[in-house]
Order: sequence, then structure tokens, then C-alpha cells
Amino acid sequence: MLSLSRVVNHPLFNFVFFMAIRQVTKRLPLEDPTYLWTLRILYLTCQLVAVGMNYWLIYKVNKKNDTTSLRYVEPAQQQWDGTESEEKLVSTTFREYDVAEIKKVVKQSFTGIAMIGFLHLQFKFVQPLIIQSIMVFKTFFTSKEARIHIWGESTTSGPLRRPFRADTPFGFIPGNKQPKTDKASIKRAEKAMKAE
Repeated sequence: MLSLSRVVNHPLFNFVFFMAIRQVTKRLPLEDPTYLWTLRILYLTCQLVAVGMNYWLIYKVNKKNDTTSLRYVEPAQQQWDGTESEEKLVSTTFREYDVAEIKKVVKQSFTGIAMIGFLHLQFKFVQPLIIQSIMVFKTFFTSKEARIHIWGESTTSGPLRRPFRADTPFGFIPGNKQPKTDKASIKRAEKAMKAE
């Protein structure tokens, strides 16, 4: 049996959803200034509500206070000059890890608001305001943290096992850019830290 989160996260669902919203927005009077101001207010309200929901989720994670230890090796990151930083050992708890992941989402939300604002004000695109007003809630409720702390899904295996695997829209992340949890990688990282 298919789970709701699996159906909603499927690329085909996203495509059909986007095309349906696009057809609906074609029938709306998007050039009407009063309608446009309503859409702007709706967009900003939805974004602020989503940010508030993320902070509520942080409160929920802190209240649960899962202090289970989590150790993994963070992959090397490419710097602005093309060089790669060292892999580093991360020792944290499930609570701290989940809070950090939610804060990343909040930061991405503000980046998204700036991008949509630029597209709207500079190029007069209106449809992204409508689409993102809806998508922000889909993104929140299908996020890994929401699936764990709201929907109560299992974290023992699969995509919800911490540390989370890095995701991209097309799934083109090589294995060496994923967090490593095997004992050999952790020991190598510990030796490298002691050698410094």
C-alpha cells in the first residue's frame, strides 16, 4: 500500500499539481491591481505562517528532548575557490541535529522569499506567488522532520534515518558527498582530528 507522503513527494504528483495550478491561474484576473495586492498579501502571509510552523516544530523537537547520540562524518564541502574542505566528525544528539535541519529550512525559506520577490517585482511574474503560497505547506508537511515529529514515521531505516542523505531534485549526488556513519570513516576522522 502506498503511503501519502510517498505519493505527494513523487515527481509526477509535483508535475500534475504544477500544471493544474497553472491552468487555474490562467483564468484569474492577474492584471487587476487590487487582485494583485491580495495575492502579494496572501503570499507573504503563507510564508510567515510556514516559518512560524517551523519554529513550532523546533519547539516540539526541544520538548521531546531526544538525547540519543549521533556520530557521523560530514563530507568535504567545495569552497568558493574550488578547493575542498576536510571531512569532519560531528558528534551531536538527535534533538540538536533535527533543530539544525529545521533552521536550514527556515534559512532556505527566506532565500526563496527573496528570489520570488525579485522575480515578481523585476519581471512582473505573478504565478509564482500563487504556486509558492500552496507549495510552502506541502513542503513543510512532507519534510523529513515533520514526517518524524508530526506524523510519527519510523526513523530506524530508509530516508528518515539520521543523518539524512542529501537530496537534490534529480538525485545526482555522488556517494562521497553523503554523510558517513560507518565505523571506519568515523575512526579515520577521529585520527585526522588528533593529528591536527
